[in-house]
Order: sequence, then structure tokens, then C-alpha cells
Amino acid sequence: MLKSRWLVVASICSLIATPTISKAQLSDSTKAEAQDFVRDVLRALLGPNWNLFAQGGATTSDRFLLQQAANPIDGQRALESATGFAIGGGAGVDILLRTGFRASYTYTSSTLNFRTNNGDGSKALNIDDVGTLKSQTMALELIRYMLPWRASINPYGTLGIQGTWWLLDGKSPLVTGIGAATPFSVSPLFSFGFQFKVIQKFSGRLEATLNSGHNPFTGNRSFRSFAGPVIDEPTGLNRTSFRLAAVYHFGRSKMPSVTPTVTHQ
Repeated sequence: MLKSRWLVVASICSLIATPTISKAQLSDSTKAEAQDFVRDVLRALLGPNWNLFAQGGATTSDRFLLQQAANPIDGQRALESATGFAIGGGAGVDILLRTGFRASYTYTSSTLNFRTNNGDGSKALNIDDVGTLKSQTMALELIRYMLPWRASINPYGTLGIQGTWWLLDGKSPLVTGIGAATPFSVSPLFSFGFQFKVIQKFSGRLEATLNSGHNPFTGNRSFRSFAGPVIDEPTGLNRTSFRLAAVYHFGRSKMPSVTPTVTHQ
């Protein structure tokens, strides 16, 4: 939970930060704040400040269930996912000097394991690779840069909303998706990261993302586990992802205007 709180605080700080910038940076035609919605925002959507990106990384999540073993004296076991991989891509546009939007698609896959939860370090109830949990996510985010978006190194934060579809590939009779619907949830997400310029039209992003949503192992027609009676069945599920992205920027960076030098005779 400390990691989750850190991500939320960092995202909020990044979104509200508005540091002072130099006159050279302000000379760009992109405005710092919108004064006219049609001219400054809608027209920017038709401008050259679009980008495409591809990303990949790792993802972790909270436990899905806590269950009693078939023999109560054996204790409890938790259904958890191992650290999985995430890949995806999307498109974005910078409409103001420190503000942009992005839309993305992400696919994740994680191995499901049972882990002994007796508090004594025992591994007696451990079962590895009982299934593979997959998800497909579509997200829309508002990006707030701490510096003008053309800065060489630029911290940023995002706030957004996402829709997630879950799929389960069961490999053990203890876990099944047979008879279940395809769980779907709409949830918020927060990100914090750094964008760093590589060359004129290419940059990279390193970010951490926190999102929450409905637990696919709870509710009507959800995925099911038959490892024993359920002790704890959280309705919500938090996931944290760490991603590295490559970004291609369309258009051409404008050079800051320079005041001509006046020579006196």
C-alpha cells in the first residue's frame, strides 16, 4: 500500500506543478494555458503535435482470494499472480505547452500460483502455475508535464480512465473459467514517470502506473477457485505496472524565436 500511495501523491504533484520557464521556451507557438477552446485546443488536435508509442514492461497485482485448505489444520492458501509482462501501444497529442492526451491499448499475462498463507514461512500448500490470467485494457489519459513537453528530460503525471477485459487459461482443476462471463471493469488509473529526448523525433518514457478495478474472481459468473472455502474475497484489485516506452513524434520542432540584434551606426 505504501507503493500505491507514493504513486498517487507523485501523480497529483506532477499534475499541479507549473514551474517557471525561460523566454526561449515560451516563444513556441504552443500556449501554456488555453485562452480560447476552439483556437487553442481543438485546432491543436489538427496540428503536428501527435505521437505514436510502443511500450512494454512488468505488472504485479494484489491477491485474488484467501482460502482455507481442504483439511483445516493445514492452514490457508492465497491465490496470487506472479510478476507478469505487459505490452501495448497507442497515440497521443500535446495540445498545450505542458498538457496532452493519450489513448492506449495494453495486453498483460501473468501466471497464477497458490501460496501458503500461515505466517510461518511454510510452503506446504504452494501450487505453481495453476493457470494464466490475461487482460486487455483500453485507456484514455490526461498528461500533465512539469516542463514544456519539448524539454530533454521531463517528469510527468497522468490521470485517466480505463476499461479492462479479463481472460483465464486454466491449467488445473482447482481454477477454472468455465461457465464464467468475460469479466469487465471500468476504473481509474494514475501514472508518474519521465520522458527523455533521444533524438529530434524520438523520445523514451519510463513510468510507473497504478490502477484499480473489479476482482475477476468475485461476483456473478466470475472465475472460480476450488482450493477450499473462501475466507477473504476482495471485490477490488490493485495493479502496479512499470513500463518503458519508445515514442515517435510527428511534425517538426519549432526553433525558439530570436530577437534580431540592432546595430547602431
